[in-house]
Amino acid sequence: MEPLTHTLCLACGLCCNGVLFADVRPEPGDPSPLFAGRRRVAQPCPAFSTGDCTCAIYPARPVRCRQFECRQLLGVRAGKTTVPEALRKIRRARQLARKLDRGLCALGFDNVKLPLRRRFAQCQRAAEAGGLTGPELARLADVQLAMHQLTRLLAGDFFG
Repeated sequence: MEPLTHTLCLACGLCCNGVLFADVRPEPGDPSPLFAGRRRVAQPCPAFSTGDCTCAIYPARPVRCRQFECRQLLGVRAGKTTVPEALRKIRRARQLARKLDRGLCALGFDNVKLPLRRRFAQCQRAAEAGGLTGPELARLADVQLAMHQLTRLLAGDFFG
């Protein structure tokens, strides 16, 4: 039987792709090669493969990455939820993140090297400064709704 991390984490990747976190900071003495000359690593993580939710440096990943376990993983381990239910919530979160990403890209906030929340904040600031047209503001409403739904789902079901 595969460990839960294979079943859940390889279907998710939200802790590495810039959806859950904006960056990863090293613990004292963290030997991870990601921190060579850096005080933090911005998300999405450069070692993360979006295609298969894998980490190119998994054996040498940062201490914080080793320690983080989302609420879905913890819930299945504790018997509070099932694998199919956890996978359903993961699919929903990924679906909302994709919808948000598509909406932000359509509005010109398409720098996928930035965390999703940072791109959303840039979009909000542009709207507040009058930098979006009428049709773009209508699209922004859908983006705001997707962000609200995603934030609510992550807060309730993913943060440990």
